[in-house]
Amino acid sequence: MSFPLIDCPLDCDVVVPAIDMDECNPIVDISEVNKLYMTTMDYGMLDWTSFAGWLDRLSNSGAGVDDIREWFVSGELPETDKNIITIDNDREVSSPMDFSMMLEVFDNGEDSLNYDAMRWLQCGGSKLIWYAAGDYLYGGSRGIEVQIIADHIITKGNKEINKIQLLVKWDAKNSPERIANPML
Repeated sequence: MSFPLIDCPLDCDVVVPAIDMDECNPIVDISEVNKLYMTTMDYGMLDWTSFAGWLDRLSNSGAGVDDIREWFVSGELPETDKNIITIDNDREVSSPMDFSMMLEVFDNGEDSLNYDAMRWLQCGGSKLIWYAAGDYLYGGSRGIEVQIIADHIITKGNKEINKIQLLVKWDAKNSPERIANPML
């Protein structure tokens, strides 16, 4: 489960949050999910905004239980699944959102490490992740607790690319925290 730092209102007497819109010069976020950062449960970041903190933890070959692996991916985070439930007085509430992020890894050739890592992910269990898209990093200091369903896809055709596919799933009340990516 994600732990977003957002205070939901407890009553009806609230001020709608401030927003920043510019009709002439809108700021847009263009990209796909292009990095997945993965580590062992219970090893979140002390300060996920710190470039030095990430450099200390990022290692694709280290043996530390708190090492963070950096996967190069191509993927998306589509609209969440949720149930809108009508309760008394025609009020509506939403169930926790089910997030489902589909990622593809194309780097799985001669070196068997990525393929073996995919096979290891098929064992199951929870992982802790952050993901990057565009100029942003998502996940908060605690990271996002997820389940990952991994597959190796062999496509038809002699000019096609075989790939590792990672289905990353979690549920939460809110979307994960987001910051400007300190590693850019």
